[in-house]
Amino acid sequence: MPGPFALDFLIFVFIASFGVLQVVFARSSLRGLLLFKSRQIAFMLGLLLITAAFLWFFLSEPRNLSDTQGGLDGNQAAGLFSVGAGLALVLTLGLTSLRNRSMGDGGHRMLPGLEALKETTYFKALFTTLRVLWKRS
Repeated sequence: MPGPFALDFLIFVFIASFGVLQVVFARSSLRGLLLFKSRQIAFMLGLLLITAAFLWFFLSEPRNLSDTQGGLDGNQAAGLFSVGAGLALVLTLGLTSLRNRSMGDGGHRMLPGLEALKETTYFKALFTTLRVLWKRS
């Protein structure tokens, strides 16, 4: 069972990663991955989440601890970072696919790769691609 420091680190990484993803998607105009239709609002939400996560994590308690004093060792930090960032990505893909479900499916002229997410959601792009691949086989 992870201690409170590990849980705080996981929450910090999750919130900050969620914010970073919204900033990146807003700057890249990937509308299918934005929580809000407005790129500016999604961008500001991302910045707010990043700032809030850093302020909460580093100002709430002393965090400059070695692993012998209750901090995380490198392996724990890497593992928790991977889990936190992965959860942020999975939650982003799920929430934005639900929230933007009214977006078009791209149809037969769907853009390739990440460009498809400018016009449709992740799950619609995934299922459209899988349907095309299934028909080819």
